[in-house]
Amino acid sequence: MLHSFFERRTFPLVLLVFVHFLLLLPGGSFGKEKIELIPHADKLVHFGLYSLMVGSWIIFFNLKDDLNPHQKRTWNFIIVLLAIGDGIIVEFMQASPLIHRDFDWMDALADGIGALAGLIGGLWFTKKIKRPPFT
Repeated sequence: MLHSFFERRTFPLVLLVFVHFLLLLPGGSFGKEKIELIPHADKLVHFGLYSLMVGSWIIFFNLKDDLNPHQKRTWNFIIVLLAIGDGIIVEFMQASPLIHRDFDWMDALADGIGALAGLIGGLWFTKKIKRPPFT
């Protein structure tokens, strides 16, 4: 059941849209007061969002039976690179007058580390749910 759920492109696409919706909300959406119970909690949020987003794409591509191992490794590399670039671009977009949030290189770093964690977690999870080949 898990295998067939992750074989579909729907879950990674929904996560992709959801992550970008959250990260690109205008600054006024959160209210004027900044409450911080856990110092640098936003870095954990960036890490978590990118690890889930990348992990979902890694699982999707690594469950595809029509890709050979070399193609899967290539997709893994491309996904991580795109996520790292995306994290940097999102930070520049957050600083724009339209969104009016703070630019922070540490957020982009948390995105990149989250992308690498998503790669590792996605590969591990894929091995756990992969169907054995027919013999």
